[in-house]
Amino acid sequence: MMRTGKIDTHHHYFPKVYVDAVGWDMLAAAMPNGKAPDWSVQAALDMMDVNGIGAAILSVSAGPRIPNAPTLLRKCNVYGTELRSQHPGCFGLFASLPLPEVDAALEEVRYCTEQLEADGFIVFPSYEGRYLGDESFTPLWEELNRRKSVVFIHPSQPPYAIPRVAPASVLEFPFETTRAATSLIICGVLSRFKDIRFILSHAGGTLPFLAPRIALSISMMPGLIERYGDPMAALRSFYFDTALSAGDSTLSALVKVTDPSHILFGSDFPFAPASAIRHFGEVLEHTALPGFDRAGVYRDNAAKLLERAA
Repeated sequence: MMRTGKIDTHHHYFPKVYVDAVGWDMLAAAMPNGKAPDWSVQAALDMMDVNGIGAAILSVSAGPRIPNAPTLLRKCNVYGTELRSQHPGCFGLFASLPLPEVDAALEEVRYCTEQLEADGFIVFPSYEGRYLGDESFTPLWEELNRRKSVVFIHPSQPPYAIPRVAPASVLEFPFETTRAATSLIICGVLSRFKDIRFILSHAGGTLPFLAPRIALSISMMPGLIERYGDPMAALRSFYFDTALSAGDSTLSALVKVTDPSHILFGSDFPFAPASAIRHFGEVLEHTALPGFDRAGVYRDNAAKLLERAA
């Protein structure tokens, strides 16, 4: 599937049909500088070459309600596979799902798995105020569990007014990832559907830091431990990418709550500027923490996770 080099599991693309539907203003709204990122296929390939990335798993970021989502996202998914075919070895695909329409999402899972051979699926922390542990999503988890799918959880605009402190991407996005992960643990999704491999963006948001607090709180909730087991074991089952998160404090916490084989390289291109991708790449290159396997993070862990990519 890929050239020699890193496997970037957190790499976005912008099909024209999607941009026409949501508008660049929406994509710019969460950015700290208020500017939408630039994207093109050539820019993606150039960034990959500069940063030693052999293959990037494409995903559409930001998840507002869009008109006729099943049709539009089908077009996005087909375009992603076209890019994969046009540039052999360079791209994979986390396909988009038209949630919260569960029936339509189930049809897209079938199509993208059987016809497009997608590497997995991207979902967002919540839909219409319902986080991923909500019982309404159970049919989707049942199907993805049956197919032993990879699910990439990426933050999007939260279902509440953004506090006037910082743009959503600065604080709310990591908090939303943390809420989604906690929802999956508390509602027993991880313990009931163990064949789904969930990837959390940005090193899990604040999850590594809050792990002891979350585990203690769950142990105090009547019946949860008896039904769903050890919350720390559930937390360790997540995969975590390094996008915008390569720093001593973050990585030190991360290696203490998960297995070394569950840490994946991510760039967050093109939302992360070139300077940020270069900076975080240099941090990863010089990280020397017990439990941090650089070769695994760069390539081996993702190659094993995305089975057909090995």
